Order: sequence, then C-alpha cells, then structure tokens
Amino acid sequence: MKNISIENTFLFKSFLNVRKQTLKLVKGLSSEDMVIQTDSFVSPIKWHLAHTTWFFENFILKNFKKYKLFDKSFDYIFNSYYYSVGKFNPKDMRGYLNRPKIEKIFQYRSYVEKNICELFLKLNLNQKKKNLFIIGINHEQQHQELILMDILNIFFKNPLRPQFVKKKKINGLKKCNVTWKNEKKIRFEYGKNTNDLFAYDNESPSGYRELLPFQVDYDFVSNNEWREFIDSNGYKRPELWLSDGWEFINKYKINKPMYWIDQKYQFCLTGIERIDNDQPVSHISYYEADAFCRFRKRRMPTEFEMEFFLKKNKKEGNFLENGYYKPISSLLKNKFNGSYGNLWSWTSSNYVPYDGYKPFEGNLGEYNKKFMCNQFVLKGGSFATPKSHIRASYRNFYYPSDRWQFSGLRLASDI
Repeated sequence: MKNISIENTFLFKSFLNVRKQTLKLVKGLSSEDMVIQTDSFVSPIKWHLAHTTWFFENFILKNFKKYKLFDKSFDYIFNSYYYSVGKFNPKDMRGYLNRPKIEKIFQYRSYVEKNICELFLKLNLNQKKKNLFIIGINHEQQHQELILMDILNIFFKNPLRPQFVKKKKINGLKKCNVTWKNEKKIRFEYGKNTNDLFAYDNESPSGYRELLPFQVDYDFVSNNEWREFIDSNGYKRPELWLSDGWEFINKYKINKPMYWIDQKYQFCLTGIERIDNDQPVSHISYYEADAFCRFRKRRMPTEFEMEFFLKKNKKEGNFLENGYYKPISSLLKNKFNGSYGNLWSWTSSNYVPYDGYKPFEGNLGEYNKKFMCNQFVLKGGSFATPKSHIRASYRNFYYPSDRWQFSGLRLASDI
C-alpha cells in the first residue's frame, strides 16, 4: 500500500471494512437461512451478498479492459433495477435462485475484492472513479441494513421464531418526554453540506427553506403510547385515517405494529421478547404514524424540520456499531442525546427532487431519480445504520404502506 495516496488508502480500507462488516452480519446464518424469500419486498440474504459485489464489478471493474467477468449470468440475476444496464430477474423471483450455491457467492465476493485490490495498487484513480467507489461503499452499507430487515422478516415467518442474535443487557431508561424547540422563524439551508465527504444525488442541490417556530420530541412514540392508541380503538376509527390508509389496514387486517405478536410480546432480531413499554414503537407505516398523530392532536415533522433538528444535535445514538440490534428506550440521560439512530423518523414530506436536482451521471442515474414518486422521506438513521453512513441531509424513502423497515415516529407541533 506504500505506492498509493493517503486518500486512496483511506478509501481502500473503508472498502475492506465495509465488506468485512457485511460478512460479520451473516456469519451465524446457514445456507438455508440465506436462500429464503418470505415476501415480494424481501430479498434472500444470498442475493444481497452477490448484488453488492455485482455493483462494484459492474460500475467499476467492468470499465477496465483487462478485467474478466466472474460469471456473465450474474448480470441478469444480481442486477437489482438498472434497466440501462440490461434485463434482470424480477425482484419477487429472487427466492427461486437455489443456484448459484452460497459457496460460489463467497468466491465471487473474494474474486471482486482481489481485483479491486489490484486496481488500487496499479492505478491512480481519477476523481470520477473515486466517486463511483465511494457510492459502492455507501451502497453496501445500505444493504447491511436491508440484510437485517430481511433477516427479521425471514425469521419471523418461520413458525419456530428462531433467534438471530443473543439478547444484550441494556440499562434502558424510561421515556424522558423532553421536547426540542426552535422558537424563532428562521431561514434554513438544507441539503448537502460542503464538509461532507459524500452525499447522494437526492441531497443536492442545497437550498433555503423558511421554518416557522416548531417543536419536536427527542424520544420516539413508545410501545406503551401505541398500546393506548390500540386500546382507544385507533385501528377502528375511520376519522383518524387517510382514505388510502383506512383501505390499506382493512384490506390487510392490520391492527398492531408489524412484529407485535399480541399486546404483550413482539418479535425482534433477538427472538420473542416481552414488549418494553418505554421502548420506541417500530415497524409502523406512514399511514399508521399519520393516524396516531391525529389521535394525539400532534403532527409529523417535515423533512426540513427534522434536518434542522439533526443539524443542531450531535451525531450520537444507537447505531449498528452499538450491536444492540433493536431500538432502545431513552438515550437522553446517557452520553447520547438520542437525536440520531434508533429508528428512522417518518416525516410528512413527499420524496420529490429539490429544485435544480441532477441525478448521478450514466447508468447510476437510476439510483434515486426513478423512485421520486408516491413515497415519503424518513430521517436520522436506525439501530441498523452504520454511524459513518448517516448525516442530517440524508433522505431515506419508503412507500406509505411499508412497515418492514426500522421506522418509528417523533411527534412535532407548531409553537
């Protein structure tokens, strides 16, 4: 590594660390665990391992004439949604991939890593290739969270309800009910910060937004508060629901958060646990969050309010590195302030491009642009998000009916 720049050394080490972290997450899984697809929104873990590898191969290594593809058929089965790259296996068919075997997937990962290593040793990467490399690293970090989301669903659908990780003793605190306030009308600069080493295209360009005085709770809505919503017939009162939301919960007979077994027990990556009253409620859809806000006569924060709130607080909280693998109760009285991590916070903002938005160049233009319709923005990261991956301007996005992601709700109101 002596003949490459400090910047390239940093990038290369970041690449290796991210790749090791992914393997660490799946270390305890069997090949049977990794081939299951329990729903159309879930991908087999084996597919994640290969797709993140395909991303580096397709967008970086393929650009070099001397590179030899590991397997041409992988272009079809491990492309996710890039029509500009070529045809791909439909998402709901990923669970049919009994072949290639998992051993070959690990060989594929090693092969691509070896070629990436040789690339760094032999060439001086220009800024364009460095940018592609950084996107690839961040892309794999996104899939680390997706892997945990999908493992949770796969294990939950198994009638044996197996445990993914052992429960870690946590000195949880009661919900603190502390509110953060912005008491003045301000002109707020949103979007990509020039000091950030990386940001996705959907975080640019930066701009200004007027924010009126508002307040937002530090803590998420708790399981106990959600139980009060259920006990007050929240899921049976049409006046609390958007029309689409009311149709959604009745069509799918939804009457509690996704992984609640009943009002006493829930399923987590640590297995079946008694519901902790003070723990943030998770796996709720936008529709459910909106109905709860109406029930409590509060509202969701906008994405710009949440971004301002995050910028005014330190980037500390419950992240993937903490190894808890679940949201925990109030962090405010600890060394953390609880503003980041734990759960993605739903916002009331539609996921649309900023004025002057330009997508990534080339085939990567499909990364975010094509999803800017009918979805809502979530902010702040979760317990499954790597700390280095999140920032105040980060815009996650899901459909209002989605529930399998690690999502929760902070309440906001005008002052």
